[in-house]
Amino acid sequence: MILKVVIRNLLKHPFLNLVKVIGLSLALTGIVFIALFLKNELSYDSYHSKSERIYRYTITEPDFLGGKHFARTINPGYIPQLKEAIPELENFTRLMPVRGGLIKYDERFYNINEAFECDSTFFQVFDARLLIGDKQKVLENPASMVVTESFAKKVFGDTNPVGKILTLPAGQFYGETQDFTVQGMMKDFPSNSHFHPDFITTPGADQFANSWAWTYLLLAENANPENVKSGISAYLKNNRETNPEEMNTQVYLQKLGDIHLKSHKLREIEPAGSLTNIYVLTIAALILLLISISNYANLNMGMAGFSAKYMFVNKLLGSSKYSIVSYFFIEGLFIVAATSVLALMIAFPINSLIAKMYGLNLLNGNTFSVAVIVLLFNLSALIPGMTPVLNFDSSSFRIRTKRNASPKMAKGRVSSALIIFQYGFSIALIVSVIVISKQTKYALNSSIGVNEDNIVCFESVHSSIQQKFKVLKEELLKYNSIESVSAMMEPPGGEANDMFPFEMEGYKTDEQNQEYDRIGVFPCDYSFTSIFNLRFLSGENFSKKNTDADGSGEYIINEAAMHRLGYSEPDKITGKEFKLIFSAPGSGIEIPGGKIIGVVKDFHLQSLKNAVEPLVFFKRENLWLINLVISYKPEMQAQALNDMKTVWNSLFPEYPFQYKHVGAMYKKVYKAELLQARLLSVFTIIALFISSMGLFGMALISTQRRVKEIGVRKVNGARVSEIVTMLNRDYLMWVGAAFIIASPVAWYTMNRWLENFAYKTGLNWWIFLVAGLLALGIALLTVSFQSWKAATRNPVEALRYE
Repeated sequence: MILKVVIRNLLKHPFLNLVKVIGLSLALTGIVFIALFLKNELSYDSYHSKSERIYRYTITEPDFLGGKHFARTINPGYIPQLKEAIPELENFTRLMPVRGGLIKYDERFYNINEAFECDSTFFQVFDARLLIGDKQKVLENPASMVVTESFAKKVFGDTNPVGKILTLPAGQFYGETQDFTVQGMMKDFPSNSHFHPDFITTPGADQFANSWAWTYLLLAENANPENVKSGISAYLKNNRETNPEEMNTQVYLQKLGDIHLKSHKLREIEPAGSLTNIYVLTIAALILLLISISNYANLNMGMAGFSAKYMFVNKLLGSSKYSIVSYFFIEGLFIVAATSVLALMIAFPINSLIAKMYGLNLLNGNTFSVAVIVLLFNLSALIPGMTPVLNFDSSSFRIRTKRNASPKMAKGRVSSALIIFQYGFSIALIVSVIVISKQTKYALNSSIGVNEDNIVCFESVHSSIQQKFKVLKEELLKYNSIESVSAMMEPPGGEANDMFPFEMEGYKTDEQNQEYDRIGVFPCDYSFTSIFNLRFLSGENFSKKNTDADGSGEYIINEAAMHRLGYSEPDKITGKEFKLIFSAPGSGIEIPGGKIIGVVKDFHLQSLKNAVEPLVFFKRENLWLINLVISYKPEMQAQALNDMKTVWNSLFPEYPFQYKHVGAMYKKVYKAELLQARLLSVFTIIALFISSMGLFGMALISTQRRVKEIGVRKVNGARVSEIVTMLNRDYLMWVGAAFIIASPVAWYTMNRWLENFAYKTGLNWWIFLVAGLLALGIALLTVSFQSWKAATRNPVEALRYE
């Protein structure tokens, strides 16, 4: 009997029940993906069985590169001796990046996204599933390589890769070709790993003594990291040429699991995640849960009147309160079942979209987690679904003699308070979306080359391509579709960390701080400043040649370098004698002395989270020009790309033609912020929708309670507009209260978020006004329909209803 009535009542009000299901399912879908994303972010590198004992070792020195903190360690050749000197150090492995971006097999070059030369101890520290090979032996010989499954398929197809020889070409990074023999194949590293190499290999000869490498230490069980740090410091003091009393090297050990979210050092293997994202998404999930559950309860309250006669008759005929509870419980089961089905239907296409855009298959392997989240959410929804039972006044079940007697509803003050907080959360989310989107847009627009949107970059090209850069440039500029061609050492979005000693006319050295006689450098082609439209504050651009005689060298500096060199006015430093000193022994590289010919306005090569570094730009012809940049006429994009490919294939047929748009490169730099903005936008829309449905439920309660009052007012001459205003007044007050509560919270939160950036936009007053007006407009649109419907009702019907 109860089941029959439940189904009849659900079908009698399909729209309102559909609103319940949609609101809950949207919230459930959002919470599922937030939970799975947080699980992925918080579990980085935890799949390694020894992850709790693995630490990344880094150092800083005030006298080396300005005391910058790099994720890599310079010249870590002494690490094997550390193991012998420190008993609590069980093992180690070093990862030296394979440079050049290319590897050769069967007379064809293949791009390398990421790869490492490592110690033979790699598999003793890190876990990886080998498909072919023995972990204990696969890296025991020099030049032994283990490739990932995906890289093996790209290079070798379906054939067994073991025994195949891959070659690193000679060039800028390697003095001669190096051959490596594939000894094994492993599964690709999971998405929640802070590195994803195409392959790892032991070096052909020990190169760690004169290189940079990411260094990982495996501590013995129950070892104290502080004791290990002290032991390393003592070893460095006793085994370096520096006077131990003068050594000021700082030693750092960072737990493997903290690297992804808590490390923002220079030269990270891959871009780090963001703890701010974790906090924001956790709060968003709680907001969605609170809003959806409370609004489900509000809608149940609003619709309880539709079941009042059924409950009253049941009570009149002697039914217990248990039967009423059973009715609402069964109705709730139908709602949450429909919610779960709809949420899963929405989840699969969303998961496919996330996998395509971000490479994260969040549903894969998480069936149990999804089931637990759905179950807990449904249980959370079932309890508030019983609110109509709790809100019926027990005295209302007295036998009444009046016709159409029905239970009285409680006034629902708690519901109005919930609506205030729900809209407060929604307003705060709107402010967050606007601020994050505004800051991200500002960051992207401030990055060089983004505004033009017609510049592509060939990143980390091989030295043989650099040697022919002049020819490449000449050939490309023959085509009408190409505007400009240039080259530079660091790619857009990269880190310019190199520093050279220098001499400058009138500059006084600091005897106490020799590092102060170094400055950041940026080798480039003569057309670098013009292709990116850099603004000159003083002086002129490079002359159209890349080679200068000593004494006539040309230098351009940015504003930060001008201030670093002790000047505040660009005109006064322009024309000063200047020389960079490259001190690598036996390199044969000379940088001609000359003058500072111009000062350009500071621009953002890397993230706005970092202050602009002092940089000196100087020309090179075929050295250090690792990244090629080409601008084309925007209206001729397809033709320009085809022309580039034609020239490239004619000059470099053995090298793959691969490029990136500069805008896409900067979007990768701000990936975390863009993801924040997109996710918050989605969650804000969901929160506003659910909150609006809550208001709709409150409007149902209000108009149901005031039917007789509305009828009396209309009989006495009240206009429709007056009644609508009367009914909407409370909602306006609620949204106003929500705005007052949300504004200071949103201001404080967003102000803290903006502190992550060295350059940022302001928290303008109009952002809060827009958020408040948007929330108010949505609220009025939601309730005005119900208010208008009640106000235009025939007063005779309204009075008869009572």
